[in-house]
Amino acid sequence: MHPIHLLYRLAQTVRGVYWRVVRPKVYGAKLLVRNRQSEVLLIRHSYGRSDLYMLPGGGIKRGETALDAARRELREEVGCRAEELALLGKYLDTSKGARNHVSVFTATTHDQPQIDGREIVEATFFPVTDLPANASTASRRRVAEMLGEAEIDGRW
Repeated sequence: MHPIHLLYRLAQTVRGVYWRVVRPKVYGAKLLVRNRQSEVLLIRHSYGRSDLYMLPGGGIKRGETALDAARRELREEVGCRAEELALLGKYLDTSKGARNHVSVFTATTHDQPQIDGREIVEATFFPVTDLPANASTASRRRVAEMLGEAEIDGRW
C-alpha cells in the first residue's frame, strides 16, 4: 500500500471518531455526473470503504456555496469540469455520527476522468442500467432518483 493511502486512512479514522463523539453538523456536496453516452461517473477512494464505488464529492468549505463545492470537488478529485448543474435534492446522512447535510447535483461533463492515485484510486463511467455490484447503496438510490425510478425522501 502506498504511504499516502495510509495517511488518508488514518485521517478518515480520526474524523470518524470525532464525528461519533462530537456529532457535528457538517455540509457536503455530491454529483451525479453523466458523459455524452449518459453513463454515470463513480469513484473509489483509497480510504474508508475503498471497495465501494461512490459518487464524487466532498465537504463544503467556509464561505463556499454547495454548487461551488460540487464543481471544485469534481475538478480536484477527477479533473473534470461540471456543466449543466442542477440540484437533485438535499439529504441528511447520520450514518457516521455527524449530521451531514448533503446537496446532490446532477451535471454533465465532456472530460475524461484523471485520477491522482492518492485520494481517488479509480474513476469510471458506468451505464446507469448496469452499475457495478459494489456500487454503494446511496449511489444506487441517487441514480434511481435521477432516473425518476425512486422518490426523493431526504434520507441518505
